[in-house]
Amino acid sequence: MKNLVWLFMFGVGSVFASDDVVLNSDVTKVDSELAAEVEAEQITVEQAEEMDLNRAETYELSSTVSVENLEMQIAEKLKESIMPYYSIEFNDPTSDDNNYRAIVTEYFSKVE
Repeated sequence: MKNLVWLFMFGVGSVFASDDVVLNSDVTKVDSELAAEVEAEQITVEQAEEMDLNRAETYELSSTVSVENLEMQIAEKLKESIMPYYSIEFNDPTSDDNNYRAIVTEYFSKVE
């Protein structure tokens, strides 16, 4: 599902089985760019649950410009954070407004 969302976000076009190579390279590129800019580690919501992490903050970011602009907003917000983990859930742009949206959740380790 994450790959389909990334595909839609990047406007690669129709989804075909042969597009997996292009799709995976886009996901890898964005993940590596965020990783290079942000000290926190990106994890999935499922990983956060398995690791028994506490949710610190959840916020929604959006861009009417481009997915690159949305990525820049996410990076800037995460640079300000001191939380060690985060997850990103991308929402498909709707036909009503064509906004690119992401819900970012930041996590910290379980307090003992």
